[in-house]
Amino acid sequence: MALKFRTERHGSFYHIQTNDFYVEQGLVPGKKVFHRIFWTFRQCCEAFKFAKPVIQIDGTHLYEKYKGKLLVATAQDRNDECLLIAFAIVEGERLEAWEDYFLVNIRAHVTEMSNICLISDRHCSIISVVENNRNWLTKRISRYTPAMVDFEIGLARFRETSPQIAEWIDAIPKEKWSRAYDVEGRRYGHMTTNLAESVNRVLKGARNMPITTLIKHTYSRLVHYFVTRSTSAAAQLQFAHRHCKNVVELVKKNEILATGHHVRAYNVEHTVFEVGPGWDRSYSVNLPQRFCQCGKFKALKYLCSHAAAAALSVRQNPLQYVDDVFLTTNLVEAYSYPLQPIGNEEAIPPSTGPQLIPDSTMLRAKGRPKSTRTRNEMDELETSQSRIRCGICKERKHNRITCPNRGANN
Repeated sequence: MALKFRTERHGSFYHIQTNDFYVEQGLVPGKKVFHRIFWTFRQCCEAFKFAKPVIQIDGTHLYEKYKGKLLVATAQDRNDECLLIAFAIVEGERLEAWEDYFLVNIRAHVTEMSNICLISDRHCSIISVVENNRNWLTKRISRYTPAMVDFEIGLARFRETSPQIAEWIDAIPKEKWSRAYDVEGRRYGHMTTNLAESVNRVLKGARNMPITTLIKHTYSRLVHYFVTRSTSAAAQLQFAHRHCKNVVELVKKNEILATGHHVRAYNVEHTVFEVGPGWDRSYSVNLPQRFCQCGKFKALKYLCSHAAAAALSVRQNPLQYVDDVFLTTNLVEAYSYPLQPIGNEEAIPPSTGPQLIPDSTMLRAKGRPKSTRTRNEMDELETSQSRIRCGICKERKHNRITCPNRGANN
């Protein structure tokens, strides 16, 4: 029988799931076996209201005395800075750990926003969860080009690899894995879980810590990020910077590229243009609709070099076409929720719940834990043995040490 503790303190939330504790088949009252824990901080939840509606999730091994997985949900603020929003420690990346625990708690205690873009490593358990929940919009493997024409050319070449490849790729809806078919720009240009994986590297040292210390460490990182970024955002606003520093720099780079483009207006209102480095390679641009045929204007939510060239040709400020998601005021609001020091831990009221006992079945064996990677359909097209290539003769199924031609080449 599982027992769940749900507790809020200063708006932050944690949730502990336990199992009954038995000794020689007898139930021990007042003690429970630790199973899982989820936690988030109120500051994270408030900041996410002003962040991009994109969540990246990933899991990584714990290296302490007991086995387990640390799950991390990460977002990105309007200045493209990493924002930690939720954590969990579970027994492994199983369906119930994702569905009945991590993602459910995120939906209940972090955000109630609908149509959030969820980017993951395509772990089979995550896919099962989101496909049965319309509140999540899944995005799968990557094809980076935002231009639909270029995408279709590349896709046609890819399908020619083999009939099996063509059948496999055709079974996956294009909007699930290509930026060109992300017609609503829900990704904001994000295509991989690199953001979440970078957080795992930041927390790498903490993964050797006991659970209570690890939780304190996540709060410590949060405090550092919030103080640094709120100070920077306030300074930007003080100097009347309407848009976040990062997007302004990106637009300026595109303005420089725009100087090499040819621009031709196609209506008297000067809203529709043909732009390109040459007339043999040009793109259609519609400024009021914030559209460029290259796809970047819609995908990234700010002007590409073609749109910037069109705006500059009619003496318009390119920044007026930047999406409101990048306003500095949103960045200030994201980091405005006050932080509270933990203080002397002796002043914290003791828990009134049962005593928690470590799960002996999760005790780690001696030796370094093996790292794993989620395999997808592409991995299944060839066995691990067939992917090995010798560094001497370039043949497969053996390496430099076992190469039969090793002596002949010495």
